Amino acid sequence: MKSQIAKAEQHLRNADPVMAGLIDIHGHCTLFSANGLTQKSGFHALAWAIINQQLSVASARSIENKLLQLHTKNEFTARTINQLDDDQLAACGLSRQKIRYLRALCNAVKRGELDLEALVDTNDVDVAKKLIALPGIGPWTVDMFLMFSLGRLDVLPLGDLALRKSFNRHYTINNPGRYEEYEQLALRWQPYRTVASWYLWASVD
Repeated sequence: MKSQIAKAEQHLRNADPVMAGLIDIHGHCTLFSANGLTQKSGFHALAWAIINQQLSVASARSIENKLLQLHTKNEFTARTINQLDDDQLAACGLSRQKIRYLRALCNAVKRGELDLEALVDTNDVDVAKKLIALPGIGPWTVDMFLMFSLGRLDVLPLGDLALRKSFNRHYTINNPGRYEEYEQLALRWQPYRTVASWYLWASVD
């Protein structure tokens, strides 16, 4: 993965002077670092994405840390989540809606309706179809899973507000309400839009 990241950074440097500047400022992309989500289970990554929905990074991290304190391992599993009652989950800061989403995810895994290991060899479109069938999982959560769990290198998560804000800061966006304009700008980054997104996020952290 390290060689792929290096190749991606070189491509982005050559394709886009704005990206070249961001790479100079923020250094090497650590999206797939040893402590990252790509090193953890698919279930943990999906639970992480559900927790992070529509929250600031700080708020989501606080909930995640509180929830992990109730686990014997530094990773979420369907079994350990199911062992916690709703009051315990709510005390960590989870809304009733997100508790329902986590329960649905746990049940789908437990019943064998969702085989997360099989998604490793599944194309992006089919991954999205399988995940969106679950309550509370939409395009943003799918994009986070593709990027941070499966390590797909060409994902552009335009449903992420922070990403669009960074786009608006670094590029001339005539109509921020039109995703097509962002997509057009991002064509130069293919096939490494995931890495480009990481640099855009890094610039607004």
